[in-house]
Amino acid sequence: MKKIKNCVLLLCVAFLLSGCAEALLIGAGAGMGVGTYMYVDGSLIVEYPLEYSRAWDAANTALERFQISISQSTNDAGKGVIAAVRQDGKKVTVKLKDKGFNVTSIGIRVGSFGDRVESQKIHDEIVSIAGI
Repeated sequence: MKKIKNCVLLLCVAFLLSGCAEALLIGAGAGMGVGTYMYVDGSLIVEYPLEYSRAWDAANTALERFQISISQSTNDAGKGVIAAVRQDGKKVTVKLKDKGFNVTSIGIRVGSFGDRVESQKIHDEIVSIAGI
């Protein structure tokens, strides 16, 4: 138990020192069933307790519900990329990766530099669709 506390403390310090305090706070309050939140290079990345095929379907359905047009889609052996365009012309990129043990990482980037708020809306829709 002490090792776990030390690891958590070390991770907290690392996030605070690297300027990712927001990611740590979001992860702490993310809710039941949703794993790690990270915001890296304009992409909001979340690990979900979903098998890859369910995550793929949920991501595609979320884009469809937001009327985001898919221009290219690649789904190979536990890794996938969806390139899409919103109605306002902003590009949306969704990257999925099977992490094993029924965990899938989904990274969403909206626009050239990333828009965390808009990416979060798509993640929220994925959570709703998947029933997490």
